[in-house]
Amino acid sequence: MRKVTKSLVTLGLCTTMLSGMMAGVPTVSLLKAGNVENVYAADNEQVELGDLVLRFLAIGEYEPNRYTKKNGGKWAPEEIEKGLLIKADMVLGEGNVEGMMAPMKYSLQDITGHVDADVNTGNIVITYNGLTLTMKAGSTTAELDNGKEKTTLTMRSEIAPYFKKVDEEKNVDGSDYYACYLPVKFTAEALGGNVIWNDAMHRIEMAFAFYASDAAASPVVNSKSDYTTKKMESNSNTYSKMKGRIDVTKLDEAAVKANVADMIKAGLNVVNPVYQNEDGGWAKTNTEYDLLEDSFARLYTKGYSTVDNGATHGHMKFLSRIIRLSKENPELFSGYETQLSAIEKGFWKAAKYMCDSQNNNGGWPQYYPYGIGYFRNITFNDNAMPDLMESIYALSNDKGLTDNELCEDYAWARDEIKAQTNPYVLELGIKHDTLKEVWDNGLDFVIRAQVVIDGIKTGWAQQYDPDEKNPVPAGGRAFELPSVSPDESLTMVKVLANIVNPSAEVKDAITSYVNWINSVGITGYGVYNIADRTRELGTDRLILKDGSTTKQFGRFYGLDTTGEYYGFTKAQMANKMTDSKFYEIFAGRDSVAQLSMNYGMGERRIGYSYVKTKADVNATAVYNTWKKALGE
Repeated sequence: MRKVTKSLVTLGLCTTMLSGMMAGVPTVSLLKAGNVENVYAADNEQVELGDLVLRFLAIGEYEPNRYTKKNGGKWAPEEIEKGLLIKADMVLGEGNVEGMMAPMKYSLQDITGHVDADVNTGNIVITYNGLTLTMKAGSTTAELDNGKEKTTLTMRSEIAPYFKKVDEEKNVDGSDYYACYLPVKFTAEALGGNVIWNDAMHRIEMAFAFYASDAAASPVVNSKSDYTTKKMESNSNTYSKMKGRIDVTKLDEAAVKANVADMIKAGLNVVNPVYQNEDGGWAKTNTEYDLLEDSFARLYTKGYSTVDNGATHGHMKFLSRIIRLSKENPELFSGYETQLSAIEKGFWKAAKYMCDSQNNNGGWPQYYPYGIGYFRNITFNDNAMPDLMESIYALSNDKGLTDNELCEDYAWARDEIKAQTNPYVLELGIKHDTLKEVWDNGLDFVIRAQVVIDGIKTGWAQQYDPDEKNPVPAGGRAFELPSVSPDESLTMVKVLANIVNPSAEVKDAITSYVNWINSVGITGYGVYNIADRTRELGTDRLILKDGSTTKQFGRFYGLDTTGEYYGFTKAQMANKMTDSKFYEIFAGRDSVAQLSMNYGMGERRIGYSYVKTKADVNATAVYNTWKKALGE
């Protein structure tokens, strides 16, 4: 009997079933499985759904994004090529699924596939689920090897693979960056995927089924665990919480011992080389992967080091608190000396990473050392640079003006830095003068980066161009245009407000922002969620005139007062929602600037917070606390 690789076709996952599965509707029962160790199945063999991993991939026609979905979950968007805003090429015309060409490296990675593409030779080798698909740039033939036999496949000349140089982008080694464009439908079907074209969403959608394996599995998700990767990133394990778990006055001896053991186990998983990268940083997960599970290190997939979404500085704070508690309660941590040494080494590696990743003009990129596209940009958003600076400040200063908690967490580390006897401190060359210089350079950048419009100091941008000597606002994701961002500005103001003995420049930066944010905003409008079955998520969100007196604030504000920066006409500007000369801007995944979120960005306006309240109230509260701390 002829053997074939198990795929959606051999599993009977036809297009009709695919549609049901994509909607999260169970439409078929699969019977007894064959040998789950064997990727080959007899024709028409039926297998247990529980033995399979189901993954759905999608690539948009008009946007620089790919999507991934597990089983019947929601689509998760990310750039087609990490950090870049490059789009698919539709070589046979708009809406023609046969002609979509796009990079697939990261899409296939999400289904355990691997793309090895060599721009110098033109050779492209894709491995997935026991299959090897070999192609060559410019060639209309491909070879599929399933481990038993090799088959030659042909494609039309218009969709032969090619490499495209990405302007101004370099690999880590300094060589030019090329993206490998593959015929998406041809490639997916060659690998056993089912393909449909979603005309309403203007994208190709692909479904794959394959046997479960460690490569396809993810670490255990457990939001109830005290120690998860997301809790590291969100800084949920404060000193007071961790101290409470080992409080001998409130817990019995057995509970304290168990909690100490959990704390150590979590710390060891955090510094495990599988999780902490060699450069000292961590990737972000945004997921509650349980760090108390024995399988974590085996199932975790490494990612690029970043300070985005709380990664790295969040981990560092957690490690510091373990060391602090062990020094305050040595009797409780007796017997864990070897483990504590490993945890401390991970902390110092992270401190070194923070120093190493600062660029020449004083800012920090979102990712380091991976530096492609907007990942290279100096990044304020999602607390990246502000939280990193908070740690640098606490490592080099004994006290904070408005919040002393982190300075207390890092007191033991400052002592080690001053003593210069700790082997890890000596090995990594961590010195007080170095940290002070890093802090001073970062602060100098922040002061210079405050955006001035028509002679008025406003706030700060989400991101800045890393190559410009003077700070220049830059865009991030496709819907994050260069602009002033109140959220990021307030986060940075909190960092500035914590400086003991602030300079005149720091005081002016804080005061200027608070004055500016109180001068902008929208009144007379409200944000409403509206049921809409035509939308992918079944709902829409609009900002509508309702006469409300509640002040609304945009997520982004323009970099001028005329609209010329974004190509707005005078007629368009006359219809902006605000009476202030500082106007709100909006954009969807097409990167087209709008003066209202009601136009051209249906997917984003329901999935992103473009409008918020209390930006002025929150800024004023920080300002008042700061002034009180100054004694003014």
